[in-house]
Amino acid sequence: MIKVTSFLDCNEILYKHQYGIRDKRQTKHPILHLINQCGKANNKQPKEYTLSIFSDLSKAFDVINDKILLNKLNHYRLRGIVNIWFQDYLSNRMQYVEIEKSKSKLCPIKCGGPQGSILGPLL
Repeated sequence: MIKVTSFLDCNEILYKHQYGIRDKRQTKHPILHLINQCGKANNKQPKEYTLSIFSDLSKAFDVINDKILLNKLNHYRLRGIVNIWFQDYLSNRMQYVEIEKSKSKLCPIKCGGPQGSILGPLL
């Protein structure tokens, strides 16, 4: 994971204001950035307005299409053995639901990443 993160940082692939999952960035940084942008807009003549839209994307990785993700990784030059490793990591996973003593049949997982994985937020 460290090498992938270093690759993304060195090649400036991630948006500079992407604060989550980034080294040396904290939850206060996007708030400070927003306040700074509001101050800049307020100090202009004529004054400008700032509009903010807040979205909770905490479950976004649960619905991402694996093929789209792998193509995007390939586009950003994460190819060859690295892409094969990610493909293996994301494929051939199964799930079932258990309620009390009843279990559903095993079904393939067609999207998203392993729950609680360290790579999930990065991907």
